[in-house]
Parts: sequence; structure tokens; C-alpha cells
Amino acid sequence: MGVIKVMSKERITILVLFILSLTMVQIFSIMKRDSFQPSIGEYVAKLNISGGIAGMQIEVNYYGNGSVFYRNFRTNFEKSIQVPENVSKEFFERLKSLVEAYPKGFKLEPKPGSADFFTYKLTISLKDKEVSFEWTDTSEIMPELYAVTQIIYKINDMIVRPPKQEIILTVLIDKYEYKVGEKVVFKVVAKNVGSEDFRYSSPTPCHPDFKVTIYFPDGKEIEIYPKDVPMGRPCIQVVEERVLKGGEEKSSEYEYIFNIAGNYRVWVCFPYAQWAEERWEKEIEIVVH
Repeated sequence: MGVIKVMSKERITILVLFILSLTMVQIFSIMKRDSFQPSIGEYVAKLNISGGIAGMQIEVNYYGNGSVFYRNFRTNFEKSIQVPENVSKEFFERLKSLVEAYPKGFKLEPKPGSADFFTYKLTISLKDKEVSFEWTDTSEIMPELYAVTQIIYKINDMIVRPPKQEIILTVLIDKYEYKVGEKVVFKVVAKNVGSEDFRYSSPTPCHPDFKVTIYFPDGKEIEIYPKDVPMGRPCIQVVEERVLKGGEEKSSEYEYIFNIAGNYRVWVCFPYAQWAEERWEKEIEIVVH
């Protein structure tokens, strides 16, 4: 006949208290977590891009483990990549900042009179709801959204560019709002993150690597050149072959003084020559008060 051991009331009480304390620790740990938690199995954010003359339809899903799935419905192009950990972390941090600034999301209208624009819808998945942000490529966007779009462009560049020849074009600037008469200084960087050299041509040996154009509020536009690089000097009129080696970067610094208040667009392109088979573009907006 087996022996049945009966627990004393004291031991049962201790066991119950232990279970309750363990449960409370788990509850408090959950409560301390931020509501924005990247999930491994479900997408953290989804970007839908539509519109343009060609009727583009693109969907990009960003997952908590750093993987990204890209689908172009018009061309049937699909691709899945794993982005670097530092890029994924930066992306999640910028998403979190956007949600904290605009917890209910928003919908920005296109600039009056604009046509054939692209429409963007970014859906961010939280633990208990989804928040959507909609804008167009002609909308006036705020700094938090601009920060998100820059990292989105970086990730999308990794997807659609050939893996052996990867150029990332960035504009480094301290701030996006200035006072009238204040000098604006920024740096343009083209980095070849691929393994193959990128060869391109310059119209002359004197031309810079980047073409930089400023668009004024009244529609006027001017081209500016790097600091300490006067374009009026004599130069031999011959095409120069250049190369950006794999793993290396080229950069130029620019400065300009805005004497009229308004919203300005700074458009950057690499390489400079219009006839280049491949060109990378970037645009930032500067507000002058």
C-alpha cells in the first residue's frame, strides 16, 4: 500500500504565496514594457506606395526580426532581405518617435495643383491597435515623418539595387529650420556598400561628383557647388572617368545663405552627369523663418 504524503497548511500557504509572487512579477514586467514591441512573426510596419504616371503598386512589410519583404504588384517583382541590425534598430526607434508624436496618425494632403504624385500609407502595428500615416511626395511633412522616410529609402535601396553594386546617397545636416540670413551647411555622401566598383563619367575634370539644386518657394531654382570649388575657372573640356570603389565613399560639403523666408527643397543627385545609366537621388526640405 503506497504512502500518501499530505502537505501541511504551512507548506501549502508558502507554495501559494510563491506562485502569486511569481505571477505578480510577470505582470509588472509586462506593464513596464513599451507598447511598441517589434514582433518576430508579425510585421511591425507596412508601407503601401501607389500612384504616379505608371500606376505603381508596391507593398513593403517590415518585421521585428529585421527581415523585409518587398512586392511590386505591377512588375511582379518580389524580394526578401535581412537588413543590418543597426539599420533595423534605427528604423524601430524612428517609428516609435513618430507614434509618440502622433498617436492617432494623420493624413497629409498633396500640394494644391500637383498631379501624378505618389501616395504613401505607413501602417504601424502596436500591441493593441494599428496606427496609419498617409502622405504624398508633394505633401509638407514634419521632422518625425521625414526621419522615418530617410531610413525607409535606405532600406528600399538595399532591396532594389543589385547586391554587388550598392550605392547609398545621404544628406547630412544638423537641422532643417533656419532663420533668414543664417548660413546653412550640409554634407552629401555617396557610399558604395557593395563589393563591386562603381564606374561613372564626369562632364569635365572640374565638375563635382554631385549635382545639387535648390528650389525656391517662388519656383526659382539654382545649382550650387561644393565649398571652395569655383566653377568659373578654366577647365579642359573632356569627359573624365571616375570610380567609387566597393566599401568606399565620396563626399562634398555645401553651404548657402537663405535671405527670404519660406520652404526650400534641396535636390541631390549622384553621379553628376545626366547621361549616367544609373543615378541616385535624394531630396530634403529646409524651412526658413
